[in-house]
Amino acid sequence: MRSPALIIFTILINPTAYALKAHTANYQLSINGFKVAKEVRTLHKLDKHYFYTANAITSGLVALIKDYSIAASSTFSTNRQGVNAIHYQIIEQEDGKLVKNYAIDIHSKNHTVVSILTKTQPRIKTWQSKSGNIVDPLSLFLALSNDLEYNPNQSIFTYQVANGKSIEQHQYKRTNGHLIKINKQSVKAIKVNRINANNNIEAYFLPKYQYLPVLIEQNKGNKRYTYTLTGLQIKNKVKDKLQVSF
Repeated sequence: MRSPALIIFTILINPTAYALKAHTANYQLSINGFKVAKEVRTLHKLDKHYFYTANAITSGLVALIKDYSIAASSTFSTNRQGVNAIHYQIIEQEDGKLVKNYAIDIHSKNHTVVSILTKTQPRIKTWQSKSGNIVDPLSLFLALSNDLEYNPNQSIFTYQVANGKSIEQHQYKRTNGHLIKINKQSVKAIKVNRINANNNIEAYFLPKYQYLPVLIEQNKGNKRYTYTLTGLQIKNKVKDKLQVSF
């Protein structure tokens, strides 16, 4: 067994020793229990950086009524503080027409986030951040995955989240030992919920699956949004099909 001193020394000489693994994750989005969309999230390792994409499209009966898609991408690196975003973009389309397009460059060392000109963002804006890493809405859950794995004794996690419209301060609380079912077998998951915010988010992460979220739930008004992991392919490993429930 490696001693604590050796582990600390390894971190100091190699701040990116804790590397996220390339993978493809499939999610099912439901609203009030009704399936409305499917999403594919893919993480690529590019030398010292990561490239993370999410592509969601309407599915089932909803696709017959409305053709809606969301494509988002995040480029980020990792350091001793965890995930640190570099670039973020999101494009939303409805029936082939552009609804929203935000793009930002993130410079955490300079404490700034700068927008990029798009059709729905016609003016360049600059936001000032606090010291420390910055994440975006897409890399946020990977930041949580990374921190849950490598900071097992930490219960509160704080992030600066740049979304193209502002920089928000997020706080999340960790609790262990919540039972959920994966393929009809009970397993213990780590529950994370956002605190000090109006929009409550609950997410369940499994160490077995690279500390990725297997279930995300959020209430907005009278609607309950649920993201459920349905498949996971980690690079150089066998693809898993999952059925997640409480």
